Amino acid sequence: MKKILLGTTTLIGAASLFAGAAFADTPKVTVGGYENFEVGVVSDDMNGANSNFNKGESTAIAQRPQAFRSDTQVDFKIDGKSDAGLGYGGEVDLLADTSSDVQGRGFNASKTFIYMDGMWGRVEMGSNVGADGTMKVDAGTIARATGGINGDWNYFANAGNQFLAQAALPLGYGLTGSNADTADVAGVGNLTGQHTEENLDKITYYTPRFAGFQVGVSYLPDQINRGQGTLSPSLPQPYGPDRSKDNAGMSDNIFTGGLNYDNKFGDVGFTLAATGEWGEAQNSLYDGLHAWNAGGKLSWMGWSLAGSYGSWGSSNELKTDHSNDTHYWDVGAAYEYGPFGVSLTYLDSQFDCGTTITGATSGSANGSCLAAGTDSFKNVSLGADYKLAPGLTPYAEVSWYNQDSSGASALSIDSRNKGYVGILGTQLNI
Repeated sequence: MKKILLGTTTLIGAASLFAGAAFADTPKVTVGGYENFEVGVVSDDMNGANSNFNKGESTAIAQRPQAFRSDTQVDFKIDGKSDAGLGYGGEVDLLADTSSDVQGRGFNASKTFIYMDGMWGRVEMGSNVGADGTMKVDAGTIARATGGINGDWNYFANAGNQFLAQAALPLGYGLTGSNADTADVAGVGNLTGQHTEENLDKITYYTPRFAGFQVGVSYLPDQINRGQGTLSPSLPQPYGPDRSKDNAGMSDNIFTGGLNYDNKFGDVGFTLAATGEWGEAQNSLYDGLHAWNAGGKLSWMGWSLAGSYGSWGSSNELKTDHSNDTHYWDVGAAYEYGPFGVSLTYLDSQFDCGTTITGATSGSANGSCLAAGTDSFKNVSLGADYKLAPGLTPYAEVSWYNQDSSGASALSIDSRNKGYVGILGTQLNI
């Protein structure tokens, strides 16, 4: 017994000595987050009980023009550093609203990941935005208020068909067709997808930035794998990560990434970025994931200009539908003076529904299209915000949008809609 106690004491002493030398500082936990409250007002052709379905207006569901929306999140950031210079830590962003998350990110958290970094670069493991999302540049990058063309207007607007309503690649936009959640974002039809890439489990590596250049790459098993992957006990799937295959209109073995250049010459800032998403189709009847975006930003003395072009190609589409021309382009300008900021952003997109689709029965990502043809979308967003006090920012934003389905007449449905969404809100950051 004495020998055991002496041996144990020696091991504990050695472990304590090693821990003191290698891990001099205990990881520090920082609590943050935000609370956002919005008042939205919408007026478009799909409002009201006296609707005309042949004009693409809503079925007989009366709608009031105004609604409130809250969005709350509590963030825990853990950061430590060893004596050897290894940076490490993680982040847990807890959802803290009184309803489930409209983006389908989960019931508990929107992000959970671990990181390690050093002179060799940075590795992230878990549910976090991938390299294509963090390195991407578009007009929404400089937008004020809620984010302009990529902002919160879509939570209040109406849509009766499949539209590409944000400057985003397929994973960033979310599942959009027959594989999307049956409960889409309330009141917006298919303006946005569900289960965006932000919440998928992945491994990401970033190189150090050298002479302004940086490369990042992420790997994802598929478009479903997230969190623990547990499912309801009433379903036949086992607990644990989802390893299902042969999902129609979905890809696996996915790589995303990009090349980013960011530098400043005197008062002029310059950023260029090329990003993409690539994956293998799970079903041989479908095309795989292959989408890309190229964008840039120029800044000078409080002024900023930004824009991008993105192409989905035929990503995740049924091959016989010949849907290969889904794309978007965007441009924007912003100005910041002291606590005040204002921006104007524009988005023009086309969602290719193919040539053979016969409505929402298709199993591909265009499964929400009403008919063959193209669904075009345009949006102009004007936003302004003011830093009233540290962490407290009131804002205002107005977005004018126009949806048009060239092929919907084949089903005697003219799915067109235009209108605006106005938002007044205040965000508190802690």
